[in-house]
Amino acid sequence: MASSESNFKLPSISTLAGASMRVYFKALWGRRIEAAYFIKVLITFLIILFATPFRWLDYLYFYNLRRKNIIRENPIFILGHWRSGTTFLHNVLCQDPKAAYITTYQSLFPEHLMSQWLFKTFMRTFMPKKRPSDNVELSVNFPQEDEFAMGNMISYCYYYFFHFPFDWSEYYRKYIGFKEHEKVSRRWKAAYHRLISKAILHTGGTRAIFKNPVNTGRVKTLLEMFPEAKFIFIYRNPVVVYLSTKKFFVKLFPTLQFQKISEEQICDLIFEVYQKLMEDYFRDKALIPAENLIEICFEDFEKKPLEHLEKIYQTLHLSNFEEAQPYLEDYVRSQATYEKNRYKISQKELDRVLSHWKFTMETWQYEVPQNLEVL
Repeated sequence: MASSESNFKLPSISTLAGASMRVYFKALWGRRIEAAYFIKVLITFLIILFATPFRWLDYLYFYNLRRKNIIRENPIFILGHWRSGTTFLHNVLCQDPKAAYITTYQSLFPEHLMSQWLFKTFMRTFMPKKRPSDNVELSVNFPQEDEFAMGNMISYCYYYFFHFPFDWSEYYRKYIGFKEHEKVSRRWKAAYHRLISKAILHTGGTRAIFKNPVNTGRVKTLLEMFPEAKFIFIYRNPVVVYLSTKKFFVKLFPTLQFQKISEEQICDLIFEVYQKLMEDYFRDKALIPAENLIEICFEDFEKKPLEHLEKIYQTLHLSNFEEAQPYLEDYVRSQATYEKNRYKISQKELDRVLSHWKFTMETWQYEVPQNLEVL
């Protein structure tokens, strides 16, 4: 599972294990699956088959959910490319007693909330204690991003590119840009609205705080759903983002893919996806009312997190900072000993970052990090 930027390392099971049979086969239909992954496909199918009756329980319990006004506060969407600090920001904001969010459990089994006593045990058995890419602690109850949940609720999911990496541009066009058909956009919105509503019921909070790097390219769609939604965009030195994303994806793809992809191809993918996400965000952020958007530099946030958290509450007119402050402070203190990764980069790779991502380096006035070892 990816997230808080992806975390699962299930040896023979796909993150599609929480899907319905229909969604599962639609996700696989027409895609090239390499022979090495046939067993994973089969075992995942068997898990879905076993889980189907429990999924019906959820359907019956939440049947009237779409008719109820569960979302009573404007949602907050955290935007930013993978490895830009979205996970830390999301985790700390979700300490607010008012926060509602997708849990790691719900991200994999979004339609099995009534049977979580069973499937949480399953997840705890296979889920590592820490995220392999950066040693961030994992738990089935921790905040998580929502894209995998959408992939298990409806077959319109950009994260299918982790399974079929060579089809990433098709997934981007269809499920981020919604370029194909209005029906896709309409069905995606309905499923996403239901996911947010279930997250509110699941966690007991009232203010939905969702983090998803993919939503960085969906600003227009999210505003069509929630015209007064709040947005927090966090950015980081693009050189560090590239190196961290590369390390993250190189470890993640083998746990999810149905097609083998080389490290060089992963790097090509990172360059192209970053460019598209940032260009789409820069184009559409003007649609967000000024009082509903705040942009944060990760390096500044890291130095003075509590000061920036207060600024977030003030800028977005969130009313309960004094109530939330002790919980935010406790979490920040708990992360004080976290050790970040150190990186090396070849001159060729560095030149490519500086050339292809010059537009963000200049926009945010970044230089090459002084402590970076260039080979």
